[in-house]
Amino acid sequence: MNILILSPFLPWPISQGGKIRAFNIIKYLSVNHKITLACLSEERISDYGPLADFCEEVICIERRRNIFRDLPPFLFGSKPFNFVRFSSVVFSNALKELLKRKSFDLIQIEFSMMWQYADIFKGVPAVLDAHNIESEIVKQIGNTQKNPVMKLLYVLEKRKLIRGEAAAWRGCDICFAVSESERTVIVSHADPGKVYTAPNGVDCTRFEYAPKSRAGKQLLFIGGMDYLPNADSALYLIEQIWPLVRAGQPDARLEIVGRNISKLRMSHATENIGFHENVPDILPYFRDADLLLVPLRSGAGTRIKILEAMAAGLPVVTTSKGCEGIEARDREHLMVADTPADFAGAIRKILGDPGLRSSIIQNARRLVETKYSWEKIVTDMEKLAKSKS
Repeated sequence: MNILILSPFLPWPISQGGKIRAFNIIKYLSVNHKITLACLSEERISDYGPLADFCEEVICIERRRNIFRDLPPFLFGSKPFNFVRFSSVVFSNALKELLKRKSFDLIQIEFSMMWQYADIFKGVPAVLDAHNIESEIVKQIGNTQKNPVMKLLYVLEKRKLIRGEAAAWRGCDICFAVSESERTVIVSHADPGKVYTAPNGVDCTRFEYAPKSRAGKQLLFIGGMDYLPNADSALYLIEQIWPLVRAGQPDARLEIVGRNISKLRMSHATENIGFHENVPDILPYFRDADLLLVPLRSGAGTRIKILEAMAAGLPVVTTSKGCEGIEARDREHLMVADTPADFAGAIRKILGDPGLRSSIIQNARRLVETKYSWEKIVTDMEKLAKSKS
């Protein structure tokens, strides 16, 4: 098949969850199909990395952030801000020109906010890969706002997003949700017969299973601070959990890796916490760490970093929200704790009990091999998409 994939960003380098998912979908679909990728970018890009080999053609249109340009259409129009910021006449025209010289058997749209371009491809079967329920994320962030103006803006965004996402879910021929819980939400707005679960996955070859024979006390946190649930998670860890960990294990060290962490470094600098911004590869940090911490309290979708750690033999301590959507059980595949005291206690337990640690590591690897390899996930998506083309 000739497949066109629309993305709100260039999925390279694979520095965050949405890029990882889109990259692996393209990688494995390209084995049997001709792929054209059309995407937006906040900067001018000339190097497409491996995507240049996976794709027959890559179209990347620059669209920089501009709040003064995007805020009025949000305030006075019908589109949510999350749609407006990916709205581009230049991109729309590029897609129309593309259709003049190429025909497609299938279009796959990554994220609901890109559904605004679906009308260009009337008559072509359309798959929507939802990634997240964005309105749920906005709702959770809005609930934390203390400024009444910001709170009102988030309420407005949530209402518009619910309508925009529901229209995308209803309009597509197939919709993929990343978890059963998110599928349940989507089918309350769309035909259940066209909504399927395609979970996030992991490249089990890249994240080679290499557990440490003996645990040290180097703890790892991964997350971009440009995503508010990650920023909240980092502050929760540093301010409420980390002092409890240090009280019992003063030689423990925390490494924080991610995007836009300079402000966090300036406000929370200490000799026991290392900060590593915009690293080219996360794997060395996985190999050096003894434990991955994911103390997430809000968000939607599923956490790819948890699956990657499980594949690599790095045990995980997380919250109920953090492991939401992953078929992992507490004390079997990871440790789950929802208060600062319980979280610190789970860290002490898994570092101090070699038998429990070894069991969790082995069970976690088996789980991702069985249910969460990208190759299997994309093959299943491909079969369903073929049935509609």
